[in-house]
Amino acid sequence: MWVQHPPGASPEQRRYNRLNVLSRIRQSLALKLILASAIPSAVVLLAGLGALVAHSHRLSVRDPAMAFDELRTGAILGTLLALTFAGMTIALAARHFLLKPIQGLSRVMARAELGEFLVRARVQSEDELGKLARSFNTMLARITDMAVADIEAKESLAKMERDLSLQAELRTVNARLGAHVGEMELLLEVSHAISGTLDLPELLEMLGGQVCARFGVSEFSVMLVDDATHQLVVEAVSGDAPRNARGTRFHLGEGITGEVAARGQTIYIENVASDPRYARQARPGRDKGSFLAVPLKSKGRILGVMNFNRPQENAFSQQEIRLAEAIAAQAALAIANARLYQQTLELSFTDALTGVPNRRQLFLRLENEVSRSLRFGDPVSLLMIDLDLFKRINDAHGHTVGDGVLRGVALALRRTIRKIDIVARYGGEEFCVVLPRVGKPEALEVAEKLRRAVAAASMPGPEGHPALSVTISAGVATLGTDAQDVAGLIEKADTALYEAKRLGRDRVAMAVPVQRASA
Repeated sequence: MWVQHPPGASPEQRRYNRLNVLSRIRQSLALKLILASAIPSAVVLLAGLGALVAHSHRLSVRDPAMAFDELRTGAILGTLLALTFAGMTIALAARHFLLKPIQGLSRVMARAELGEFLVRARVQSEDELGKLARSFNTMLARITDMAVADIEAKESLAKMERDLSLQAELRTVNARLGAHVGEMELLLEVSHAISGTLDLPELLEMLGGQVCARFGVSEFSVMLVDDATHQLVVEAVSGDAPRNARGTRFHLGEGITGEVAARGQTIYIENVASDPRYARQARPGRDKGSFLAVPLKSKGRILGVMNFNRPQENAFSQQEIRLAEAIAAQAALAIANARLYQQTLELSFTDALTGVPNRRQLFLRLENEVSRSLRFGDPVSLLMIDLDLFKRINDAHGHTVGDGVLRGVALALRRTIRKIDIVARYGGEEFCVVLPRVGKPEALEVAEKLRRAVAAASMPGPEGHPALSVTISAGVATLGTDAQDVAGLIEKADTALYEAKRLGRDRVAMAVPVQRASA
């Protein structure tokens, strides 16, 4: 602020006052406009007034009245000219100090309005417009900072969204991996369980237990194809499936399971109530839920069908169906191996020529029956049978005919005995018959019955020749009466056989202590 110099003011004080005045002028738009218009106008007015006074003074020497009129008229015109000049000066000052800065600021504001927050207004002075431009620039800077912060926030939010998305994907992948690991564990457990035994019933029982416990089904059953009848037979049931369903038979193509066995393709019924095929094999009251039937295939051959039940509709996903098919593939391989083992076992215990148990199986069964007899006191009898004059048949007709006679005699013996009795080939033309729970009198009757059955049977002869007739001799021995163990029982029955031979063949003899004679 300017103040009058006090008397004796120093040069520094005078310079400070001058700077203060100039600073006030620079910071005030109104002072700039006033000074820009007033100073030139005052100069022009003073110059005009001076010229008018001088002219009037010269004119007053000649004509004072005329000089006064000229002075009055000149004053009026001078005033008008001064006002006009002042207006022009004000307009030029306003254009310089007001309009041009405002236009420049307006252009910057227009660009900022379009989103160019990095532009800045030009600060040309320290007055109100300069302050306005500076404030506008400060506002733009803050807006820029806010925009940068907003961009950073958006980028941070986008990064968070990406992280959350990745976490969600990771959880999904983990869930899938967990489900896959669970499936692999189930397959391994099923494989371990069913590969631990070659006994088919035990294998199917363990399979059903694992599937019901780990696969979450309410009912499970296994149906295998009976090669003799070409029918599906229920061999194993688990869960809530009725135990009396075992042994139930279905024709190939009958119902859902029959269709699966015939076509070799999986069938999934989302709602059993809406499928008429299911009603043919469903038990009463089981008319709700979902049903899955998967074929058991091994090397392109249909072994049977695995059935899965759940009480809910549409309860099996595609992933679970694939898992069920994988379980079926494991089970089919195990079933095929168990059957192959059983067939191999049967072959090892079966005489290849006659189809009856061989000597090895005979001794195993005899040991079992003797043990049972000693434990429970039931009698056991043994028949030792030999074809009479069998060597003559081989010599006369050849071994091919002789093999046919052996097969015919084995068939005649098997047709005559009970289901619990055992016919076995002892060796050569000799057969043994084990009679559980049969004493010596009844054993003699059975032996006579067998002798008559063989004598009445027609044996295949050479091609183009009539059938042959053969006879047998039999020796009878009973455990406890004639012997106390397997070896003694066989020895006594063999001795009785040779006694029958000695007496003329085609007869039955009991075990008696006689010396063996040549047959």
